[in-house]
Amino acid sequence: MKTVAIEAGTMRYRDEGRGRTILFLHGALSNGHTWRKVVPHLSGEFRCIVPDLPLGGHAIPLARQADLSPYGVALILKQFIEALKLDNIVLVGNDTGGAYAQVFATIYPDRISHLVLCNTDAFEVFPPKAFASLETGVHIPGFTWLMAQLFRCKALLTTPIVLGLLSHRLTKHEASSLYISSFIRQRGIRADFRKVVKGWSPRITLQAAEQLRSFRQPALVLWGADDDKLFPQQLGLRVNAIFQQSTFKLIQNSRTYVQEDQPEAFAVELAHWLNSASPDIS
Repeated sequence: MKTVAIEAGTMRYRDEGRGRTILFLHGALSNGHTWRKVVPHLSGEFRCIVPDLPLGGHAIPLARQADLSPYGVALILKQFIEALKLDNIVLVGNDTGGAYAQVFATIYPDRISHLVLCNTDAFEVFPPKAFASLETGVHIPGFTWLMAQLFRCKALLTTPIVLGLLSHRLTKHEASSLYISSFIRQRGIRADFRKVVKGWSPRITLQAAEQLRSFRQPALVLWGADDDKLFPQQLGLRVNAIFQQSTFKLIQNSRTYVQEDQPEAFAVELAHWLNSASPDIS
């Protein structure tokens, strides 16, 4: 793991491989570990950069004054990219990270060479109905502390009310050790998560969808076929229809976390598309 200091605080990230840069974004109550199975398939050909976003699964709380609205997260991503001196990135967003990728692409399109969205919040789905209670809960004093106590029960983590709808393969032990441990232990992580959830709104993703109709770079929409509760296939097809240049690929035997359930298929589709969409870009 590496760290970088930006205006909002310190961010941890992984940086593996050489070549064209792919920046991977994850969802809420997750972190860069969600890409741990995909990166080894791609790092021989691409530089894979995976930041831990401040979405509740991160290990270092950001500054108290950090803006964690969707537009604030987009600014944090801009600062992160500038700190690492990156340019012309392939931006990949899954789950909640896909919503932030959409917002980032509307504000800073010149930073992106290709956009990849995978089972993501979009249009009127931000957040999905299954997690809509979080929007009310985070306004209640002690709610995230209670969440943390409940999360100590590992068996709960892979039930539908927590992470169970996201993946066929993620185990309760992986969910606990990779994603939830800092949320349980650190008040600052829970404070960041509360701010993040308070910023969720379909207004943001509906506006982003409208603005992305003028996005000119190639887009790829990879969708887990078994995701019938959070982000159904029809939503993916609607996302695909936004873009002027877009390719839609359905990945079988996968829920929201395609990178967890079918990492090799995800990597193969992404590499093939990048190499065929613009082989002249290095």
